[in-house]
Amino acid sequence: MNNIQNPKVSVIIPSYNHGDYIKEAIESVLVQDYTDFELIIVDDASSDQSVEVISTFHDPRIKFHKFIENKGAVETLNYGIKLSRGNYIALLNSDDSWEKGKLSAQVKILDEDPQIGIVFTNASFIDENNQILNKKDYPWADVFLQPNRESGEWLEKFFFELNCICHPSMLIRKELYSRHDLYNPGLRQLPDFSMWVNLFKYTNIRVLEEPFVRFRILSQDRNTSADTSINRTRNRNELYFIMHDFFDNVSDEIFIKGFQKHFRKSGLLSQEELLCERAFMYFNIQNEIAHIYKLIGIKKINDLMAIPKLKTVLEESYNFSDKEFFEITGSFSLFDYGEHPVVNTVIKSAKSGLRKNQFFFKLARKLYHKMFRQG
Repeated sequence: MNNIQNPKVSVIIPSYNHGDYIKEAIESVLVQDYTDFELIIVDDASSDQSVEVISTFHDPRIKFHKFIENKGAVETLNYGIKLSRGNYIALLNSDDSWEKGKLSAQVKILDEDPQIGIVFTNASFIDENNQILNKKDYPWADVFLQPNRESGEWLEKFFFELNCICHPSMLIRKELYSRHDLYNPGLRQLPDFSMWVNLFKYTNIRVLEEPFVRFRILSQDRNTSADTSINRTRNRNELYFIMHDFFDNVSDEIFIKGFQKHFRKSGLLSQEELLCERAFMYFNIQNEIAHIYKLIGIKKINDLMAIPKLKTVLEESYNFSDKEFFEITGSFSLFDYGEHPVVNTVIKSAKSGLRKNQFFFKLARKLYHKMFRQG
């Protein structure tokens, strides 16, 4: 039974210019077999027929709010979270939809296991005509099909391969937002990835294999976040912000479990040696965005060398002295990217077409178009 005043679940739909799809999104929530929810729809000053379509629904569980001026997707989602009254929060994009049984499957897990903070699901990718896209149609069609991992293993996955979690599939305990705060409005491209990096440091998660979300991919010419140099630059800058603080507040236990196989030194390590391993971790990336990690790694090592005790640990435990550091700073420019071979590889691959390990940036632009774009 639904408790309108005190629902267990708050479903939030941030709406923006999806008049062709918002009806399907809303209906997929209202027909869920789990009914103890409120549906909060926040429209971010859509310029199409979205508001008119939303206004045709008169279900008492719906709470509709509309902005007069466009505020952007992060502010829109945060506003919905602030309005929510449920213990659990779910998100649905205004051009996506759910399969029946999604909420009931996720609520059951959170109710039965207080150690799990978030439940995600797999998703089916669909096109503008609701046709399911397979890997032949869309190379990343299985990107959200992930095995369950412990916290350290998830962080290791994020550090080396970046985001692979379906944001609109989540059911999350609202208290986690209270602990970590809401989505960072200073991030436009990657606020969800930043959220997972921080939350996964202290909560357990579950990923369901069932594709309970129909995740729509719109054609490039309809993307408000197109493949532009501005968006690519912002994407890289936000990745720098996230990765710079990646290991902050990561316990030694979680760090060891997730990253030990990449350590430079084996055996039982001291606190100081673990700090060194965190800094050296940034030099393990070997792909088109390695220069971002290396920028961070150089700064981390430089900070360690400024502390006499840690400088001694670097020299004695890792045979890493001023000489080795100067070799790095002399071979890699912090500013002149154009002469760096890694960056030249990026430029070359961009001209030659899609490469496998570029998937994140292209997928992130798709996700941003759907969830974190501004008008």
